[in-house]
Amino acid sequence: MIDPASDMLTGHCHCGSVAFALPHTAAGVLACHCEDCQRMHGNFNAFLAVPKSEVRMTGADVLVWYASSETARRAFCGTCGARVLKEVTAADRWLISAGLIDGPTGRRIIKNLWEQSKPDWYDIPLSASEGQTV
Repeated sequence: MIDPASDMLTGHCHCGSVAFALPHTAAGVLACHCEDCQRMHGNFNAFLAVPKSEVRMTGADVLVWYASSETARRAFCGTCGARVLKEVTAADRWLISAGLIDGPTGRRIIKNLWEQSKPDWYDIPLSASEGQTV
């Protein structure tokens, strides 16, 4: 949800130990269907990409980080286990899990990634760029 006092999208993990705010101008939602996201989230992962420097966060000391590949690392809340973000190390940006953002956000899926890796038990959500509502 956009906080009218700061014009930021706000969110938090399940237990509230980690809270964050990011610019309301952050792009739409990216949906990743890769095998890593499936194994870590139990489904595809939806996230908002934002420059790391533009995210305000409290509770960062609770985050548990691990290298998920040679080019990225991920963080989850050490208290509740919620998957909070993925950091693309070379790009200096964070991919914030969209499900943690307080709704409504006014955002739609703008792009699907790694569609060829999706399992057969769900259909790819249509993106706003395809002229469809999700």
